[in-house]
Amino acid sequence: MKIWIDFINTPQVTFFVPFINEFRRDNHEIILTCRDSGNTIDLLKQQGQPFKVIGKKAGKGFIQKSLFFPSRIIRLISYIRKQKPDIAVSQSSFYQPLVARLLWIPCLYTNDNEHAKGNLFGFLFANRIVLPVALMNGSLLKQIPFKKRVAYYPSVKEAIYLSQHPESLRINGNLKNRIYFRPEPWSAQYYKGPVNFFDEILLKLSDKYEVVVLPRDKNQAVHYNQDKFRRITVAKKALDLFTIVSDCLLFIGAGGSMTREMAVMEVPVISIYQSDLLSVDKYLIDRGLMKINPQITYEEIISFLGTFINKPSGEWFVLKEGRVSYAMLKNLIYDLKS
Repeated sequence: MKIWIDFINTPQVTFFVPFINEFRRDNHEIILTCRDSGNTIDLLKQQGQPFKVIGKKAGKGFIQKSLFFPSRIIRLISYIRKQKPDIAVSQSSFYQPLVARLLWIPCLYTNDNEHAKGNLFGFLFANRIVLPVALMNGSLLKQIPFKKRVAYYPSVKEAIYLSQHPESLRINGNLKNRIYFRPEPWSAQYYKGPVNFFDEILLKLSDKYEVVVLPRDKNQAVHYNQDKFRRITVAKKALDLFTIVSDCLLFIGAGGSMTREMAVMEVPVISIYQSDLLSVDKYLIDRGLMKINPQITYEEIISFLGTFINKPSGEWFVLKEGRVSYAMLKNLIYDLKS
């Protein structure tokens, strides 16, 4: 069987790697396409996955994104028609469901962001829609036609792929004096908050701790490489997730999958996301795995570090839910063919 997976952002690569490895073990042929966005290409290269780049960065503005969308659709149709995949699968690719429908390819679409306008294409054109249980009772459900096509998995998406990595369990040991920071998603369509609002606190933290910034794109890397941030380390390439976990004293994230990944692995996490909170974030907050405070001060961060007991709970309940979700999603993907 030929399986087509389309990536339009970095976290989707990590999500699908365990599935891709299993599909290949089952002797299926994998077709990977991607958009040049964030660290997507770097991460695919890091994983040693063969892929085809179709489309550059879309830009942040509505007009830029509107013009880019049909261009990439046309290029995808041209390429995929020749590849002749049997099924199509994606996490948040707004392009794939439409292309798959036009080419009569059965398609599974999954997303965990109820604020993403591109969900419309997945809901209208995918044969199967898979969402986290956190979205079951929210307003998103009202937007979905033909609700019988929807299935819900009992975790967050980060727990699905992390549950397939035994090394994801946080090891209690001598942690370094290192704080990782993931900036806000400047170019994301769904993000409406301010940018660079955390810079002054980062500078203060760098007086006392080793601060590592994990930029989402080249523009953020340029910003944090300014001379005033000379005491701060800017990651030059996408760092392996488990490398970060091994020496992370505290993770501060302005939203996104990486913030939730750290929470799932029971790393001390503070979310400073400034836009509308996602249901999946609330899911982790309710379980005590993430602290959220968009207006947090330097003093409050120091206080949080002083009171946090830095050891795993030993229960790993979210990862257990992730294993169940992984098996469920894999079966739904295979069922597409039939």
